[in-house]
Order: sequence, then C-alpha cells, then structure tokens
Amino acid sequence: MNRSSETNRQTEAGLGLAPDEQFVSLLARHHSLIRGFIGTLLPHQTDAEDVFQQTCLVLWRKWNTFDSEQSFSAWACGIAFYEVKNFQRVQSRDRLYFSDEVLSLVAECQTNSLTETDRQKQALDDCIQKLDGENRQFIRDCYHDQLTIKEVAAQSGRSADATYKKLARLRLRLMDCMQQTLHSAEAGS
Repeated sequence: MNRSSETNRQTEAGLGLAPDEQFVSLLARHHSLIRGFIGTLLPHQTDAEDVFQQTCLVLWRKWNTFDSEQSFSAWACGIAFYEVKNFQRVQSRDRLYFSDEVLSLVAECQTNSLTETDRQKQALDDCIQKLDGENRQFIRDCYHDQLTIKEVAAQSGRSADATYKKLARLRLRLMDCMQQTLHSAEAGS
C-alpha cells in the first residue's frame, strides 16, 4: 500500500478520533452516497428519507461491528439494503414496490458501482498527491475552496484564459494518471 493510500485509509478509519467522532465523520462524508443508494431502491422520496433515518440509527447501533479495513460506504449500503427490504415488507400491503429479486439486482448494480467509484476516488486522490505542491494547491483552489475561475486567476496573477488552460492540462494529467493507476490495479488483481 503506498503512502497516500495508507493516509487515506487512516483518514477513512478516523484514526485519532474517538469512536463516536469517527462514526459522525464517516457518516457525514458518505451520507449523500448512502441516501442516493436508498433513493435508487425506493421510488418515493419520503420513504427513502424515512429509511435513511432508520439506516442511520442501525448504523450507530452496529458501529462497534464495523471493520475499519473495509469500506464504510459498502458496509453502510449493505445495512441500508436490508433496511429497504424491511421497510418494503412492512409497507407491502399499502403500496407497490420492487420484488425482492429486482431489489437485489438493483442493489447489486449499485454496490458494484460504489466499489468502482471508491476505486476511482482512491486513484484520483493518489494522483493528486503525486502533483507538486503548487499544482495541488491550484486544484484545491479550483475545486475545494468554492472559488470561481476568475477569483483563482486573480489570486495567481494569471488571466482567466490561462487559468482555464492550466486546469485543462492538469485534468488531462490526472486522467492519464488515474487510467494508469486503475489499469495497473486491474493487471495486479
């Protein structure tokens, strides 16, 4: 495992935080993904919200069973899947829902998608870490600090056009790095 992967794994596991802080940190980081997963399985927004809330409670109750070596999002979505099934079983008399077979197929597709998304995110994080400090900061300024390109250009003393061109070059570099990283990971599997 390379240094940035290890750092990301430590961040994911929440080393240095109390267990309840780890849980809150991971849930905050992954809540949109978990909510989206549930939303793909339930057609009604209010039902999805109810199941998301129930899932959060179950995640908290089962937090001591979480293995920090595994993906939090995969663990949470696995629990969410069973909460959706439970919700449908309880509500089945009132409304039409997916059959268990269709629900399982959709969940399997989503889980595979989550795994691929996690791999891509890890590859992107690794590739960003390989950039020199100035380019890493430039990427942060453009994407994480909620600045417009004009504001980034003004801060760096470049024109907006030059800033767009630099960003385009860095995107291509990151895309090439990600493709190589993902390809070598597949070849190593």
